[in-house]
Amino acid sequence: MTRPAILRGLAANPGLDPLLLAPLLTAADAAAPDALARRTDLPASMALGLARHADPQVRRALAGNPAAAPHAWRALVPDGNEAVRVALARGHSADHRPAADLPLPGDAQLALAADAAVPVRLALARRRDLAEPARLWLATDPSAEVREALARSWPSPPEPVLRRLLTDPDAAVRSAAVSSAVPADLLPGLLADPATRAAAAHRAVLADLAGLVSDPDPWVREGVAGNPGAPLAAVLPLGDDPVEDVRVAVMLRPDLPDADRSRIASGVEPQDHHVADWLRPGHASPAVRAAHARSPFVWCRRAVAFSSDLPAEAVAALAADEDHSVRLLLAEHHPDVPGHVLPDLVRNSGHARWELARHPAMPAGALAAMALGDDTDLRRVAATAPNLPPAVAEALAGHADDTARAYVAANPALPLPAVLALLDDPDPRVAEAAARNPRLPPATARDLLAAGPT
Repeated sequence: MTRPAILRGLAANPGLDPLLLAPLLTAADAAAPDALARRTDLPASMALGLARHADPQVRRALAGNPAAAPHAWRALVPDGNEAVRVALARGHSADHRPAADLPLPGDAQLALAADAAVPVRLALARRRDLAEPARLWLATDPSAEVREALARSWPSPPEPVLRRLLTDPDAAVRSAAVSSAVPADLLPGLLADPATRAAAAHRAVLADLAGLVSDPDPWVREGVAGNPGAPLAAVLPLGDDPVEDVRVAVMLRPDLPDADRSRIASGVEPQDHHVADWLRPGHASPAVRAAHARSPFVWCRRAVAFSSDLPAEAVAALAADEDHSVRLLLAEHHPDVPGHVLPDLVRNSGHARWELARHPAMPAGALAAMALGDDTDLRRVAATAPNLPPAVAEALAGHADDTARAYVAANPALPLPAVLALLDDPDPRVAEAAARNPRLPPATARDLLAAGPT
């Protein structure tokens, strides 16, 4: 048994009470405290203990944990390691998405906004969940890079702040601040400024399109072509623009008649990133989105497939769509995707296959075929799936593929006797994964914690 690996696995085991794992706070191998610091159920007392850990990597992991950092921010804000303070300011969750649901306390935000290190203030300025006092402080930051980041992350600043950003001496700040709320008296200057002309064409409310539709810069023409405030009649000629991205911007407009959309589409090379944003959740009602589930335009169906609230009829239509991206987006976003579409997506998708294999609707028979087949990648993907039949999971536990054993060792589908046996696997990755399996009984965890070095 490799004790450091076992301790790392126990520290990350989601089925164990974190208080049971308190002895790991002082483990000689910093990897165990590091794993503790990443737990989303970490109590305040343990968070404070980890905030005083000698290893900066442990403190950095804690600072980047949005569930734990609010408990320990007072100890982390003055941390002498800049990377720790950057992690605290960034506030990313385990999957690297901004933790808008767990913002830092306002006092912590203000303290970080006054940090002497630009990278700390920059990480803070990129957050979208900041309170207004911290944002107001950052709006006058001496670093143009920080002000630019704030302008991009603050969707609706007060008008005095918006005016200040739109007239900033740095061109990148001015460009980032352009939005549909641009004051009318500043718009002519923004359109005349080469640094902000394209941004204004994309995002500002345009009353006068003179010169924009014939601008020599295709980025400006693309901006005005897709600007929802630009009258369709004025931008429709851009549907014949020599630059395809400009034509695509017209093609994706919500107010374009289907006949014109079809004509423009006939001269466009389809791309996966062509999506009608106006049909995404938050932009269109469920009824409007459902009505486009059978749209003749694939970019409309792709936008609808981002929905998690579609009726069964729309889900069925999208699940049978001929476009791989439509089916993939539906599977990634809708909880009731039909299970029969998942095996093909798992076999023919990239990184998304790992999440799709763990979908509750993933058929156990398909997982068994992948696990017992000759494709190494599919075997490893199937080894992580909760729907994997227990007998198949046991077979993988004895497989020669160390990586497949490690994946299945952490899978709750694996019967407990096999989990316990893998604690003694010669590969430390496998032993660590077995210790991380939520099936592991607390009594066994206590025994493992109490065991001496082996």
